[in-house]
This record gives sequence, structure tokens and C-alpha cells, in this order.
Amino acid sequence: MHPAELAILLHRALEVRLARLQELLDQEHWADDVEQLHQVRVAARRLGAVLDLVDAEIYPGHKGQRRALKGLVDTLGMPRELDVHAEHLKSYHLKAQAPTQVAVLEHLLELVDRGRAKARRAMDKALDRLRLPDLRRLLEVPALQNPFQSTSLQEAAWLCLEPRIEGALGGLAALSAHEDPGTMHKVRIRIKKLRYAVEALEGAFAEAPEALLKGLRSLQTVLGDHHDLAALEALLWEEEARLRLRDRQILCGGVLELLGDVAEARRTVFERFVSLAEGQDPSTFARIVRPTLGLPPLAGTGA
Repeated sequence: MHPAELAILLHRALEVRLARLQELLDQEHWADDVEQLHQVRVAARRLGAVLDLVDAEIYPGHKGQRRALKGLVDTLGMPRELDVHAEHLKSYHLKAQAPTQVAVLEHLLELVDRGRAKARRAMDKALDRLRLPDLRRLLEVPALQNPFQSTSLQEAAWLCLEPRIEGALGGLAALSAHEDPGTMHKVRIRIKKLRYAVEALEGAFAEAPEALLKGLRSLQTVLGDHHDLAALEALLWEEEARLRLRDRQILCGGVLELLGDVAEARRTVFERFVSLAEGQDPSTFARIVRPTLGLPPLAGTGA
């Protein structure tokens, strides 16, 4: 059970994030717009991050609401990924000069556009089935029980953040030594959840945690760029194999050339990640976050 101050702080964060998601969902044809779809997915993730922080047992229907939000995020995932692929391919298309490369990119754009149309049809059906529950129920006054913990707001905030810090930053050194796109994507999600948790708990900090948030945003961005390029690379390898089976040698050659450019871009982004991750670990983060919360260092660690 959270102390009363933290319960109230998180409930206010819930109100703000729910209002934002509801505002986006109320816009007509939001699912047809690339940017609005992305914003709905982000808003649902932010709301879900706060639901992960609150005391679930005191909120009616918490489990069902959390499950519905995850279903919404997952349903929008494939259309969003294909939208990002299309953006990358369009940028390469704008820079292409050789007629063969232009033709290859137009072929790939047509392939992705067909996938986007198919993904959106599947998304529309899934959204009809999903039927989000009345999200406003989350604003019902929770059944706060007594006695609350006698922990300070700041200590309670630290207890919320501590396991998320370990999960998000604990493996960065290993990833810097060995590039693993799948694991990097999972770490990006954990860093994003840590960032959203810090934002939700901002009212508990003695000093504005902007430096903490800036560092997390930078890591999240570079890991997101890496994931986008790794996913595009995988798509291109699949298409190259398909074209090779059909003996489309010219298209194959063009896709392989593009693959070289995408792989080089991915390696450059990985080097940026290695640079940003240097010195980023749970104990270092704790040494920064605890004073920012107004808490003393942890005994025996200097954190």
C-alpha cells in the first residue's frame, strides 16, 4: 500500500494521462492518420505506465482496463512499424540517383504500402473486437484503506523506481559489448517505462528531474532508431530471398545495395548507443536520482 501522498500524486497523473488519451480517441478517423495513430499508441503506453505504479487492488476493474490498454497498444503496433518502414524508404528514395535504385525503392515502397493496407484492415477489425471499456471508470475515487505506510513520499517514489532502474539499465554494459537487436528492443521498452514512471512521479522530486529525463530520452531515441533500422533490415532480407527464388537478379542486386546502406546506418546508430550507455548503470543512476528526490545516499554505496 502506498502512502497517501503518493496515492494522490499517482491518481492525479492518471487523470492527466487518461484525459489525453480520451481526447485523442474522440477525434474522428484518428486511426487513418499516421501521426494520430502514433500519438494514441504513445498516450496508451503513458497511461499504462501509471497503472503499473498504482496500487491495483484499490482501483475497480484495474486488471481489465490494463489488459484493454495493452490490447490497444499491440493492435496499433504493426501499422506503426510499417509506417516507419515507409518513412525510411521514402527518405532513401528522395536521395536515390541511379535509375535502378529508384526502381528498387519504388518496388519496396509498393510492397510496404500493400502491407500497410493489409495491416490497417486487420487493425480496424481488431479495434472493433477490442471495444475498450469505459476508461472514465479509472477516475472513480479509489477505495483507499487505512492505515497507510508511514513512508515519506520521496522514499515511496524511490521504492517505485528502484526495480525499474535495475531492469532498464542493468544490462547496458553487456549490450554495448555485443549488439543484440532483439534484446536492445526489450531494453528500450524498459527504459521508456522508467522514463514514464519518473514523469508520473515528478511531483515527488525536490528538484526537477529534467537531467534524468533527458538522459533516458536520449537512450530511448537511439534504441528506437536502432530497432527501426534492424526491423527494416530484416524486411529487406526477406524480400531479397523472395526475389532470388523468382530469379529477379536486378531487383536482388538493388535490394542488397540498399541493405548495405541500412546496415551501415544501423552500425552508426549502435556506436551512438555505446557512447550514450557508457557510465549508465543502476548505481550511477541511483546516485543522481536519490539527491534529486531529496533523499540521502544509500548506506555503503554512495548512491
